[in-house]
Amino acid sequence: MSVTGTVEPVHGDEARMSFIEHLAELRLRLRNAAIIFLVVMCVSFVFVKKYFAIIVRPACKAWEVALHGTKPQFHFSGPTEPFWVYTKLAMYGALIISSPLIFWEVWKFIAPGLYKKEKRMALGVTIATALCFIGGALFGYFVLCTPALTYMLSFAEDMGTFQIQPTIMMDEVVGFMTAMLLGTGAAFELPVIMGVLGWLGLVKAKQLWKFNKYALILSTVVGGILTPGPDVLSQVLMAGPLFLLYNVSILIVWLIERGARERLARLAKETGADLVPTKDD
Repeated sequence: MSVTGTVEPVHGDEARMSFIEHLAELRLRLRNAAIIFLVVMCVSFVFVKKYFAIIVRPACKAWEVALHGTKPQFHFSGPTEPFWVYTKLAMYGALIISSPLIFWEVWKFIAPGLYKKEKRMALGVTIATALCFIGGALFGYFVLCTPALTYMLSFAEDMGTFQIQPTIMMDEVVGFMTAMLLGTGAAFELPVIMGVLGWLGLVKAKQLWKFNKYALILSTVVGGILTPGPDVLSQVLMAGPLFLLYNVSILIVWLIERGARERLARLAKETGADLVPTKDD
């Protein structure tokens, strides 16, 4: 209640909604998101061959290097395999293209129940999550995939009396590329996760710095888990950025802690209370 005696709304200008109204709103938003996805997926079927050409481009480059300029060949084991591969690519493409519109529908359902500060926080975390994932997927596509596939395809050779040649299926190459891009995208979420944990006070920059020497070993292990290939090169190429991202996370947590100390210092100056935490807090 304000000083004039009028009742102020709890969450901005939005009035409270009943449970049934919330369910109706949720159903509306989910219906809109489903319609958007299905429409974009139908349109994506027109471009699935282009999607396939884009996603196998690193494999084509690796093939030409490892097999000395021969033309890449991708096979299918049954008559339905190309259809299902193209269907999966249409779904992936639709999910990527429609994700901003789907998020907007979800946001319109969630936003009325949030304060302005919570809205800024949620938007910031969402944007940072999306950018880090896209950056990780691009890193995997342009930096990691071609060297990893070149190494694995290099086992093809002429043994004199016989030849060792690869027979790569359409589903296998799409599955490998999808796993690689998802793995690198997820790995690049480390700064966002650490930033949120730091904002919640669950981790401290000093603690993370003390763990730095073990983070290098852990980055190597995680790099081996996230990269679907068995080669050492792809694991090293993944472990290096992971270790760098861990140190970036330390810097982000330190900046969050410094900002919190500065806010407490200003509040203490205004109120005259001792609110500034010590270095050990």
